[in-house]
Amino acid sequence: MLVFSLSAACQSASSHPDGAGGTPGGSGGGSGDGTGGRAAGGGTGGGTGVGGGTGAGGSAAGGSSGGGTGGSSGGGCASLPLCDTFETTAVGSPPSATLWTLIPTTPSGTATIDSIGAHGSARSLKVASNDRLYLRNSSVIGGLGPVVHARFFARFMMALPANHGALVVTHPMPVDQYTQQPELRFGSQDMVFHWNTDTDSANLPDVSPSGDAASFKPVANTWYCIELTINSSNGHLNVSIDGTDVPGLTADGVGTPNIDQAWVASAPSLARYNAFADFNIGWQSYGAGPLTVWFDDIALSAAPIGCQN
Repeated sequence: MLVFSLSAACQSASSHPDGAGGTPGGSGGGSGDGTGGRAAGGGTGGGTGVGGGTGAGGSAAGGSSGGGTGGSSGGGCASLPLCDTFETTAVGSPPSATLWTLIPTTPSGTATIDSIGAHGSARSLKVASNDRLYLRNSSVIGGLGPVVHARFFARFMMALPANHGALVVTHPMPVDQYTQQPELRFGSQDMVFHWNTDTDSANLPDVSPSGDAASFKPVANTWYCIELTINSSNGHLNVSIDGTDVPGLTADGVGTPNIDQAWVASAPSLARYNAFADFNIGWQSYGAGPLTVWFDDIALSAAPIGCQN
């Protein structure tokens, strides 16, 4: 399985071996059945990793303690193929040109280092765009094998917009800075998180009241540890937020009404992530309008990463 886990910390030697989940952080604690994990701020943590958690993840205002200090070094991040904590880049500067390429090179908006960070760190990446602005890394994800984990912390200035937007994008083949197909997208629709692609109307979950209710609706000015799991060999997808799997963002190959029934039946959608040429993170509006979002501790790995390292 290709696991794409984005979370606030770097890889832990004690990460769950069977999933992307780590130990959640923060003071939130949300609804859901699972109370596993450690909440740094005193709330109920989240659930277990991929294949484990049953609850719908809650918000986390803080996040895990610790973390790396610098592009791909420090803390528990040094062993990961990619981990950028932004701690060694000056506030107000663009992110590392060694790790990231701005897409497009003349974007609509700004991407700069800011003086707030997740889990008590000093810095993060602030992205503000009303159209399309991504940071792209093309040197790591293609070498991770069929299972990729992508982890990041995210904090939104406002609630997610009602119309469609994308936060993370991957392409199965190299593309130029303007090409937006074929691609897999993780982003927003109806003010909650959704997966979709450029190819057809299949969404994960369905764009419907029942589908949206099975997803996750973040609130403004709150840090979330987000872990994406992408399996290029069988098309499975998973999202863990603060260590708890989100049922409505899971594709397991067996069609579930209102969630992944249309997705698993869409061969064009599955073909959008049967390989990985790049990793893009930022914001693109498809009628959603402007968004300001902070990212911290962006990491890629072939193994689960978790929220506490």
